[in-house]
Amino acid sequence: MARGGGLFFILYLLLGLYFINFGFNFIQIPAFFTTIDKWIIFVGGILLVFGGINLLKSNRYTNVR
Repeated sequence: MARGGGLFFILYLLLGLYFINFGFNFIQIPAFFTTIDKWIIFVGGILLVFGGINLLKSNRYTNVR
């Protein structure tokens, strides 16, 4: 795994769980997080865009000849 890859994995995982909880409200989120909710969603959106770009750049999904 590349340097910092584990950190990004944890960040993606936490934001993914936050987004799932945001939609279904499984766990009550403390009031502090609801005040910075727009920033959390903004950062999550940026990470999703970077993840999509990295998926397009990766050579794992090549065309079958």
